[in-house]
Amino acid sequence: MSDFKEDILKGRVALVTGGATGIGKEIARTLGKHGARIVITSRKQENLEAARKEFQEQGIECLAVPSDVRNAEAVEAVIASAITEFGGLNIIVNCAAGMFPAPIERMSYNGFKTVVDIDLLGTYNVTKAAYTAYLKEHGGCIVNITAPFEHWGVSSMAHVAAAKNGIESLTRTCAVEWAPLGIRVNSVAPGFISDTEGVKRFTDSVEVEVDKSLKGTRQDMANAVLFLVSDSASFISGVCIRVDGAATIDLLRMPVV
Repeated sequence: MSDFKEDILKGRVALVTGGATGIGKEIARTLGKHGARIVITSRKQENLEAARKEFQEQGIECLAVPSDVRNAEAVEAVIASAITEFGGLNIIVNCAAGMFPAPIERMSYNGFKTVVDIDLLGTYNVTKAAYTAYLKEHGGCIVNITAPFEHWGVSSMAHVAAAKNGIESLTRTCAVEWAPLGIRVNSVAPGFISDTEGVKRFTDSVEVEVDKSLKGTRQDMANAVLFLVSDSASFISGVCIRVDGAATIDLLRMPVV
């Protein structure tokens, strides 16, 4: 759990894409535990229903709507459902993502396109639809889940790095364009977050052993998002918070003496 009061998001409605599993699910749970009514979307109905049931048992009001973020019309339908069901939409968390490690020479054209479409195009679709349908007139918060790849290359992650860098640029542009409308847009970049499918795939494929001190939790990610959508971050926009225990800036891995 977090150190914030449990009612800090009372009266707000939050949409979390990819909210049925992994980091997205923990973000949705945490926002719900702090008073928000939750809308989750994912492609797999069974995952959505399982998450919705779990949340409701924990006292979280949750609407689960299946969709593919690559499809703009499907995204617009999710936004419309959220507004109809709960009367508004104040918080957007773009967490839906695709990932499979592969060096460029073994990555298919379609494989690269699929990840970019889910991550970057999907983030744009959700952000644009939410802005048009509600945020433009009422303000709100958007948090995009990215990755700490913006300053260097990462082997076997060309597609993810390209997409996430695009999301970082989109984040900053939206923050600048929409600041006068009371819309804040930020991002959170996870490092090695334990118990996630993405980290497992990456570490298994490149045979990396991550030091225990550099492993975070899904709750660490959720707490960062909670801060950014809360009133405590009311003058923070256009920034990226790295939740990685300093892993991505300690490039030389020198011993502490």
